[in-house]
Amino acid sequence: MASAPEEKLIERALALIVESESAPQDAAVAARLALSRWRSRSAEHTAAAQEARRRWDALGGIAAELRNLQK
Repeated sequence: MASAPEEKLIERALALIVESESAPQDAAVAARLALSRWRSRSAEHTAAAQEARRRWDALGGIAAELRNLQK
């Protein structure tokens, strides 16, 4: 079984994900490309990107639920 990726790698992947989803269009495209290149560097980078995406998606769901509660 593969070990969990290092937290610093997850944090870097998360930063790239946030940038790719919140930056203006040209910067978002560049961030998506940077994330793709970063992820392809190693299996550990791929695992970190997957974990970062899981965390980002979980936060998105929580944020949406909180917004719905405030309505």
